[in-house]
Amino acid sequence: MPKPKPTDEDGATASPSRQPDWWPWIRTPVLVFSGVIAVLVSMTAVWGVNLYLTVGEAQRVLPGVETDDPWDFGERPRNVLVLGSDSRAGLSPEEQAMFGTEDAVGGRRSDTIILMSIDPRREQAIVVHFPRDLRVEIPGHGFDKINAAYDYGGPNLTIRTVKEFTGLPIHNYMEIDLAGFQDLVDTLGGVRICVDRPMDDDLAGLHIPKAGCYLMGGPTALAFVRARHIEGDLIPDFSRIQRQQQFMRATFNRLLSVDNLLDDQVIEEAVGAVQTDSSLTPGELLDLGQRLRALAQRDPSGAESLDLRVVPGTTATVGDTSYVLADQPETRELFEALREGRSLGRLGQTLDLTLPSPGIIKVRVLTTFGTGPDGAEDTLRASGFVVLESEVFSSQTEKSEIIFKAGARSRARVLSGYFPELPVREVPSDLLGEAEVGLIVGSDYEKVTG
Repeated sequence: MPKPKPTDEDGATASPSRQPDWWPWIRTPVLVFSGVIAVLVSMTAVWGVNLYLTVGEAQRVLPGVETDDPWDFGERPRNVLVLGSDSRAGLSPEEQAMFGTEDAVGGRRSDTIILMSIDPRREQAIVVHFPRDLRVEIPGHGFDKINAAYDYGGPNLTIRTVKEFTGLPIHNYMEIDLAGFQDLVDTLGGVRICVDRPMDDDLAGLHIPKAGCYLMGGPTALAFVRARHIEGDLIPDFSRIQRQQQFMRATFNRLLSVDNLLDDQVIEEAVGAVQTDSSLTPGELLDLGQRLRALAQRDPSGAESLDLRVVPGTTATVGDTSYVLADQPETRELFEALREGRSLGRLGQTLDLTLPSPGIIKVRVLTTFGTGPDGAEDTLRASGFVVLESEVFSSQTEKSEIIFKAGARSRARVLSGYFPELPVREVPSDLLGEAEVGLIVGSDYEKVTG
């Protein structure tokens, strides 16, 4: 896999970086992921009275947002609805032209909708994506695409719509717009992300000339998570969700691996990039942060701390309109399991005609005798995989290859996209343990990967 490109090389630019060497890894995913990561960033780095005051001063509250009653976080899950608005407020004239004015796109709509459930019974955060074209019943407006709820009635109607669809309470609400996302990525020093192919989308402003690793500034990162017209995507919205999950996992990988990531100023910027309901207090952020920091110490790979899901669905045309229709009973089982604290199994892990996201794939680097990971783990983390602890692997050939267990062929295909030179083969399940796929780093690794 090629080494990361310099910030201004080959079309994937990023903001200037004056921070320590690890700083470019810290970034935020997606419009909505900005909200999620702003929470995670704040929570993984918040400590002490000074930070309590910093968060309190930076927090922007949305008035009139109606959420469910307070809860006992020690006993019950906390459900946070995070919404990325396509509002153009705060963009420069050039950016307005790139993304279109609000009049041109027909009013404000939710560009991305995510439900984050942090359940003490599970000791993990579960993040569920909602396809923007998901057909749901919007109270008072009949059936429509879920992202229309925001245009009809703002945050409160969006909250009601999600509650009725999922059967889950919503305890908090967070929102970020296009400008806020870009500012947050730049504040965090840019985003390092690896891709397995060239990606071009003129409408989104995305131009990545070839496979490799890039440090993306706010505009490029925003284009990456919003792109819907990339060659090879069979169902654009599903592929976009897959990339958003990849972005989130890559960010979380780094947040879990570095202590004391952020100073007070960056925390203030991160929290200030999003708007929240009035019940999300600095004290609750501190409490939640302590819990997630403890999770990170127990689970540095993020394999158990962050679970990425999506509402299961397929595309269909109703009347003259294209929708995503929720698959039943799988969708109902997903939210019932969330509510009851049961295992989710593979519910909501994949989407129709779309390969699994790296963000849900557990991979282990296996080194042959006399070799080391040679940067393979760093590349995998930046590519958004769930990277488990490496192990020594005894191989007769000691050549690099990709291996997978039964039932994980599609996951091996995703990994192979990042290492196309390597052969792929199925192995007995006990060889990989909890991992689904493995990357064997042999003595030829540097030669075959370039």
